[in-house]
Amino acid sequence: MDALPSKRGGTRGEHGVPQLAATLVSPASVREALATPLYESGGGGSQTVLGAAQPSAADFEPGDLAHALRRGTEVQRFTELAARQDALTPAESDELYRYRLRRLLTRIRRLERAAGGADEEAVHEALDDFRARLQELRAFEAIRRQAGLWAEHEVDQSAEERATAQLLSLAAQRPHGLIAGSDQVPERPTGSVRVGDFAFSPSADDVPLYLLAPASISSASLVQHVEEVASQSARMHVVRDASAIPQTEPPPLHLNWGSRQTLPQGVIPLNTPATVRAASSHIAPNRPLTQLAPRPRPRPHAPLVAWAARVVAKRRHGTRGSGKAVLATDGPPTERAGYDLFQEFIPDRREYRVSVLSGRIASAYVKRSPEGSSPDDLHPAWTFDRAQVLPKAVAVVARAAARRVGLDYAGVDVIEDLATGRVYCLEANAAPGMSQDTLKSVYTHIQLMLRGRLARASYVETHSDGLAESR
Repeated sequence: MDALPSKRGGTRGEHGVPQLAATLVSPASVREALATPLYESGGGGSQTVLGAAQPSAADFEPGDLAHALRRGTEVQRFTELAARQDALTPAESDELYRYRLRRLLTRIRRLERAAGGADEEAVHEALDDFRARLQELRAFEAIRRQAGLWAEHEVDQSAEERATAQLLSLAAQRPHGLIAGSDQVPERPTGSVRVGDFAFSPSADDVPLYLLAPASISSASLVQHVEEVASQSARMHVVRDASAIPQTEPPPLHLNWGSRQTLPQGVIPLNTPATVRAASSHIAPNRPLTQLAPRPRPRPHAPLVAWAARVVAKRRHGTRGSGKAVLATDGPPTERAGYDLFQEFIPDRREYRVSVLSGRIASAYVKRSPEGSSPDDLHPAWTFDRAQVLPKAVAVVARAAARRVGLDYAGVDVIEDLATGRVYCLEANAAPGMSQDTLKSVYTHIQLMLRGRLARASYVETHSDGLAESR
């Protein structure tokens, strides 16, 4: 949970409805309609609903909406009520409504603080957080109205407007011009390459492989697939904290799946926290990618209109396809204010997901969108067809992208522009989705590489005397 701000008081309005200036507002027309209670207490603590014609405001304590939720008891109670919000008693519903309003007020204060600063990412995060909590509040209010309960608090969204204006102002200060891409068409390699397909044959002699998955990224699917692969004798595990990786001799191998945690000494990582941090940005990797990426610009202003009719707008940070949208370049500036990068949109395209491990292609898939889906839909219900053969240009771009971004293991999204034949890297992801087939392929490639290195080291050690004499 976010750090909670200091508490401050509020005032009581008519009929027990708190009025919080410029934050949560209950209009007078609603307050005047709250003279008759909605429900009354019956025997044994039961409550009888009297009807929805004259709803009543919840019985708020003076100024209690101005207080952030207290850690411990209140947060636990909020979580428990929210888990069953569709089946609460009226009193419990009132309690949860107060909690949701208080939490939203905390988010508004955070948004106000962020909008007063120059940290674009902080403004983005606060804005996203506020909108998510507001959406949850609106959904719960719909449940209350359906039950005939009062749900008429109005939210002053001026802080959201100020945050949007601040994003536009900060965006105007970004550097001009392209930060990657090129109008010059590079020479495209011809032909095709075969993806290495080695038999999955785990053994007790394999080096244990630990995948470090941070709590900030949904990894339920990854955990399930790893468990299924591990059940087939692979020495593969998922951990949430680097300290859970055992210190053994020889040390286990660690594949950093999107984590920025500092690693313990002795851990051998694939993907360092620093490279994961850089790869999670949609802006930083474009600089080393140069001509491998579609042309991007960092400003959401007029030059885009002459540059392209539509662009892919990206947030600075995002994982696994999040934080992207296709926007018209002549739309209102406020629509583009929530994004940090604007990249050439290629509607007629073929898409690939290529897993690159230490410069080698471990697996490759052709991504297919459902029949009739729009090219503007960046997140369709993809199906993935395993590719045994890849166009050489796709393989070259995928390997180069992983190398330039600095990832030992990456899920690289590559597109082929069917209109021009050019091949581009969209992103090199440090926390890509990993199917069972991909996990098996990655595990097999890792074990084969380690066995090869051990064999070479053993050969050198065995023949060192003879090599020395021959010199």
